[in-house]
Amino acid sequence: MALNANALTTLAFAKSYLKIPTAETSYDALVEHWINAASQYIETQTNRKLVAQSIVEYQSGRKSNCIIPREYPINSVSEIKVDQSGLFTDPATIISSSEYGIGEESAYIVAYSMIFPAGHRNIKLTYNAGYSTIPSDLVDATLWLVAQFRMIRDSGDIGRPQRGKGDESSTILQTAPQHVIDIINSYKRCEIAISPRDIRNE
Repeated sequence: MALNANALTTLAFAKSYLKIPTAETSYDALVEHWINAASQYIETQTNRKLVAQSIVEYQSGRKSNCIIPREYPINSVSEIKVDQSGLFTDPATIISSSEYGIGEESAYIVAYSMIFPAGHRNIKLTYNAGYSTIPSDLVDATLWLVAQFRMIRDSGDIGRPQRGKGDESSTILQTAPQHVIDIINSYKRCEIAISPRDIRNE
């Protein structure tokens, strides 16, 4: 077992939280499994990629100078291509990096002197988004879930009936302290409303 790329905390920190001595490695694989499960659960509940990573995404232009990528915060933009054919093979479809920038709260991309043309999946974004350093409250929520998984294991409470996805949050978090619920809810994906503008004038 190893930590997945979307892990929201480290093995060493989780072991410290669970009061497992650093030299005791017998449970490392199990703790890593719990970290992976907790991280995936939080990512699913928030409907976001939380750990910084490179993303390729296709969007449909809407005659606006702004693009709102699916993931945020945006750390950097490697490339933007606009191609009505949807092939994105012609180097001429690459938009110069001097033509755009990252907007407020690293939540959107804005073009300075152009409009992204209307079309279906005619824009290809290559960018990096997510948290390079995981916020401490997200780490706290992850550790609580890890401790909860261990408590369930230790109590032998592994026969609880499985529920559908719609009931998962009430099943797993039914005994969570309010601050853990609030943390997860605060990172849920939200729709961002913006108006076209040139960020160089801000």
